[in-house]
Amino acid sequence: GKHIYISTGCHYESEINDAFKRLPKHGWTPLHCTSNYPTAIQNTRLGYINHLKEKWSRGVGYSSHDENWEICLFAMSMGVTVIERHITLDKSADGLDHTTSSTPNEFKKLSKYASHMNFINSGDSVRVPNQGELLNRQNLGRSYYLKNNVTKGSKIKLEDLEYRSPHIGLGSREIHDYLGEPLILDCVAGTVLSKSLFNDKVTKLEEKVLEFSRANKFALPIRLHDYQAFVSQFPIQAYEFHLSYKEVLTDIDTTLFSSSNAYSIHLPDYISPTKLMDPFSKDAEQNSLSLKIIERTVNISEKLQELTGNEVPIVGSFSIVHKDLDSFYHDYGELINTVAKRDVLLMLQWLPPIAWYFGGSVKLDVMNNVKDAELIQKFDIPICMDVCHLFMGREYYEFSEVNLIDRLKANTKHIHIADSIGIDGEGIQIGEGNPKNIDVFKKVLNYECLKVIEVWQGHLDRGAGFHGALNNLYELFHE
Repeated sequence: GKHIYISTGCHYESEINDAFKRLPKHGWTPLHCTSNYPTAIQNTRLGYINHLKEKWSRGVGYSSHDENWEICLFAMSMGVTVIERHITLDKSADGLDHTTSSTPNEFKKLSKYASHMNFINSGDSVRVPNQGELLNRQNLGRSYYLKNNVTKGSKIKLEDLEYRSPHIGLGSREIHDYLGEPLILDCVAGTVLSKSLFNDKVTKLEEKVLEFSRANKFALPIRLHDYQAFVSQFPIQAYEFHLSYKEVLTDIDTTLFSSSNAYSIHLPDYISPTKLMDPFSKDAEQNSLSLKIIERTVNISEKLQELTGNEVPIVGSFSIVHKDLDSFYHDYGELINTVAKRDVLLMLQWLPPIAWYFGGSVKLDVMNNVKDAELIQKFDIPICMDVCHLFMGREYYEFSEVNLIDRLKANTKHIHIADSIGIDGEGIQIGEGNPKNIDVFKKVLNYECLKVIEVWQGHLDRGAGFHGALNNLYELFHE
């Protein structure tokens, strides 16, 4: 009753056929093998893996006697279901197999690649840039900008424009569709050309969508310099300030904000161009500056609470684990309790399995898996549930997102909403991601807290992404 793995080393095809034909339909796996000790690179013949898969219609393994353990990676990339390889503590020891075996350290590397091979081999579909690529495309790419002030009704010519970074508007593929078209707004020099400057489809939300958004406590993420424009364009009466570390370290005049709106604040992810927020860092500068930024953000929250008479919670994306997860949640629990003594709610944000920091990807090991839910409950940590990050974690770790979000409902004091695809398709427009995400959207609409729309670059093109998200939520969920 045990599963059998059968090596093909040293045998002719006719012998292999005779043996395999005698076997039952299930319960065995053939292993491609070249029985040389060691097997030289030119003798690996990995193509036989495909031959075995096609001929015997089953998973195939690879029995490796390669001098170079990395050959196993090529076999994995071809879809083998098992790797057989010998282990040794000393490759120079006497005996036939030691030179063709792997050390424990090499086995760790093999295990690492094997556990990620499904991601490495993914992508057999239409090409879609991941979130990190989109960030780099924006920062390194170029758009067209106005050289001078231009009045409403003016028709744009190429000589009126300069082509420069960042890529946040019309690029070289799109610009010719708009040359010669009249602007619908007065624009100042340096304005990036975007589609909304030539049509007014994103200027206003219908009253029914506004009412639905207010009733469900939807909020928009805004920068300080966007505040007046977006409050005017999207009067949904709830906004989350996404502050940079430079903004936090300056004096922010909170009297400029309306007392009738609801607010929340997102802490900066960065405290400098090269360092992440980390109030428990052993780096003295990183530690002190992180604590200073948190302190100043708490001050802003207190002023806004005094202005509005309502709670102004703070969301933090804390992602650095110094000791172990228990220590992480204990330490942040203490920090949250310290801030709570000032009647300010500080929350940890649910994170993705892979974050995009400094133009690259970083695997995160906290605030994104089932084990974190246990500790969040143990230490009674208030959280901001980012459902987009939750969806990506589901794809990476294969947990039930519905069970997890139900489990953490009592801890969830704030929501971030966007759609997603796969493990790194972050910030997709609502309704355009994985169809099974809809069930979670329905759940969180019943939460009483603020729900911040986190569609990727929703603020660009005069808020076209925000406009689309609010309309899509209305179409999907209004009764």
